[in-house]
Amino acid sequence: MTLAEFDDVADLSALFARQAEAMAINGSPLYESICRFAALELSRPSALTQALEPWSRSRVGDMIPLRVLAAAHRLVLERRAPALSLFYPTVGGSIPADARSRQMCFDAFVTTLVDHKDELPELLAGPPQTNEIARACALAGVLHMVSAEWHLPIRLHECGASAGLHLRADHLRISGDGVEVGPIDSPVSLTDAWVGLSAPLADPHVIERVGVDRDPIDVTTTDGRLHLTSFLWPDQLDRYDRLRGAWKLVDEIPVDIVRGDLVEHLASLHLEEGTALVVWHSSVWMYLTDAERREFDRCLTALARQASPEAPLIEVSREFYQDRIGTSFPVVIRAWPMLSWIDAGPGESVVLGDSQAQGLPMTWCEPYLL
Repeated sequence: MTLAEFDDVADLSALFARQAEAMAINGSPLYESICRFAALELSRPSALTQALEPWSRSRVGDMIPLRVLAAAHRLVLERRAPALSLFYPTVGGSIPADARSRQMCFDAFVTTLVDHKDELPELLAGPPQTNEIARACALAGVLHMVSAEWHLPIRLHECGASAGLHLRADHLRISGDGVEVGPIDSPVSLTDAWVGLSAPLADPHVIERVGVDRDPIDVTTTDGRLHLTSFLWPDQLDRYDRLRGAWKLVDEIPVDIVRGDLVEHLASLHLEEGTALVVWHSSVWMYLTDAERREFDRCLTALARQASPEAPLIEVSREFYQDRIGTSFPVVIRAWPMLSWIDAGPGESVVLGDSQAQGLPMTWCEPYLL
């Protein structure tokens, strides 16, 4: 699969079958089972097929299966799906352990969606909001590298920020391979999160934290926190615990989240002498069209013309790349000028490492051109 294929349209049966494979790879047996059942159920006339008919032909990049799963999880979290709750560990349930219980779980899943089908247009309205805090450990590493290179205050801007949790990346406690960074009393501690990091590091000083999103989540509210939690996979309680820790960072570290278009936001930015501008995006590319991706690159290149050692520009991304889709998320940097210890020219795309779907571990490597 290539990045361009996110613009393809497919039926829901095929999309759920593909999602089942992703769940198997990324360690969610609960969702793998539900998605496999759903793929079969949606291949024929059924109550589920009827309930999801408005989304029967959907763009791959719209990630409709993840939206459907989150909708059911939201109803579980709201205590409005008692039968399904029995199988969701986030509310004290137990993962199905045999064929009979897996069937019971799926039947409860279908019943939940059918019983609330009038609410589905609202529940499925926006893109997935999996603002997994552990993914920010990649950004945290680059912020330390940028600080070691230029020793400048950092202006951090995130494109496609969702709830903006990643904008607090420098406040995570991260350890791995004998390296420890971040506040020792951080409410989010990522142990064994970094593998193979040998780059020069220095504590970053972030003076500006701004995120832009078409439909940002306000996690200072109960509704916003509930919405974000619904996109977690219910059988991965370690992620659930990290998210609860992230709420404390939200309360302690203010950020500015604006509603808007990320390309327009990028076009509005400028470089400031005596500061480094870091532009970050993660798991955003699949939601953009080819035209939007090209316009983003055009705006970034235009901004880079202002760059200098006294006002560097750094783009950091953690996105799908071509045949790696579904298996890994390379962390890629483009910098103007390039960091002195990386053998690449200004603006060249350099891979610094790779990470799994939910961010851990972040495996660093010798930099190489993408």
